[in-house]
Amino acid sequence: MIKRIMNLKLVKLINFIREDFEKTDFSGICTQMSFYLLLAFFPLLLFLISFIGNFIKPFETYLYEILETFLPELSYEYVTSLLDSLISQVSGSQYSLILLAFFFSSLATRAVMIGINQTYGREETRNLREIWLYSFLFTILFTLAILLIAVAYIFSADVGAVIFEKIGLYTYYYPVLSFFAVAFSWIVSTFIFNMIYVMAPAQPLKIKNGLPGALFATLGLNIAFRIFTLFINHSTKYSTLYGSLGGLFALMVAIYFICVILNLGGKINLYWSLYQNNELSFPF
Repeated sequence: MIKRIMNLKLVKLINFIREDFEKTDFSGICTQMSFYLLLAFFPLLLFLISFIGNFIKPFETYLYEILETFLPELSYEYVTSLLDSLISQVSGSQYSLILLAFFFSSLATRAVMIGINQTYGREETRNLREIWLYSFLFTILFTLAILLIAVAYIFSADVGAVIFEKIGLYTYYYPVLSFFAVAFSWIVSTFIFNMIYVMAPAQPLKIKNGLPGALFATLGLNIAFRIFTLFINHSTKYSTLYGSLGGLFALMVAIYFICVILNLGGKINLYWSLYQNNELSFPF
């Protein structure tokens, strides 16, 4: 009986999303968002390296490890080589680089805000100044979250090494540290996505109504990127087809996946909020 009810709820959710796709031009929204995210991708990484790198020296290495985990080898080599080239060229103007990179990074946040608002089917009531102000705020919050993750990871590495050595369990140190890093990053990611889903629309949602989509986005991005990376890394035809531009095209596809998952999370939140307002008979 319970299984039958869950299947019915899942079917209802799928039908709701399918019908809503046609109303809001889902593919068009994802394409628009991915274009701006691609433009802001490298400025965002430059901003993180130049800003957070002033406080945490090994942050660049830590960031590269994250990129290596989630990006295909083609994209990872393309991204890191371009970043190294850009950093070496602008090393003499650190503060101007931070400000310039921050401004262009906010373009990605602005695109996400507008895209999520369209995903919810909300009428845009904010003026241009308010949109830019929120985009700056979200960029700062995202940077602080990344900084927090880096600090927690490095602090736990230093303190954890001492603790595990004192209690004679140093062999378990690295598995525990890896688990802590993953768990903490997932919690922070869920919080960030929840803030985006709640505050990005012109008419903000309640905090509890943004949580289902935030959980879906966190889980979906981790699973989708690992499958995508595995597929590209084991596909010889991909590099043969695109040649030296294979890394760029793989990055474009990866960014489009990000937009699809973010907007799907928004659809789930929309469905959940309608249920909370008794406009639908079943939750998902």
